[in-house]
Amino acid sequence: MNRRIVSTIAAKDLRLAVTRRSIRYSLIAFPLLVSIGLPLVTRFAGHRNGGQGIPAAALPRTLDSFVFFFVIGAAVLPTAIAAYSLVGEKIDRSLEPLLATPAGDGEILLGKTLAAALPPVVAIWLSSVVFMVLSDAFTRDRLHRDYFPNASAWLILLLVVPLTALGSVGFSVLVSARVTDVRAGQQLGALAVLPFMGVYIAAETGGLTLDSTGLLVLAGVLAAVDAGLAVLSRAVFRREEILTRWA
Repeated sequence: MNRRIVSTIAAKDLRLAVTRRSIRYSLIAFPLLVSIGLPLVTRFAGHRNGGQGIPAAALPRTLDSFVFFFVIGAAVLPTAIAAYSLVGEKIDRSLEPLLATPAGDGEILLGKTLAAALPPVVAIWLSSVVFMVLSDAFTRDRLHRDYFPNASAWLILLLVVPLTALGSVGFSVLVSARVTDVRAGQQLGALAVLPFMGVYIAAETGGLTLDSTGLLVLAGVLAAVDAGLAVLSRAVFRREEILTRWA
């Protein structure tokens, strides 16, 4: 594996991605909505008609489940970049020159994976700082302490979020091998969010606890899924077929 080739491919795809307004907006809008909107929900929920807001005893579970929204973002945001990187280049016929280079299939896929996964992960990490600062401003009053950062938040942001982003890109590669339209690639790729929505709903209803043990188990499952998707992605990414049937 040639790291220089991988970094060159990733840098090229990143430059192309940031030129698209829709991708720039998605990388800004979703993280800001989560990082500012959810602390406001925590602050004002239940205050109508003289309510006292979310009970202090329920705040930890609520805040932990809110952090999981960043995982949902990590499942959704990479699909836009991956769709343009794979399906878009297929349509523009700009993938063929890359396939004619000495770069191996694994190097091409890794470069494109990094380009699709890194911007959403960085955007999520930056917005999580805003989320935790705003949330702590509220928990100091209700819990008399800063709630963030804690072990669950560290595990979600540093382990689950990157693994989710990688899995989302791997799924998008499989989708891109079968579609010829960028929008279709984005829409089908976004289906990767469904399992994480299920986890969030289970956490909100008490059916699942997002403690350190549960998050480590989730991370292990994601790592196994990512490995399987990497193998499948490598299998469907055949340059000879791309140069003929995809053209």
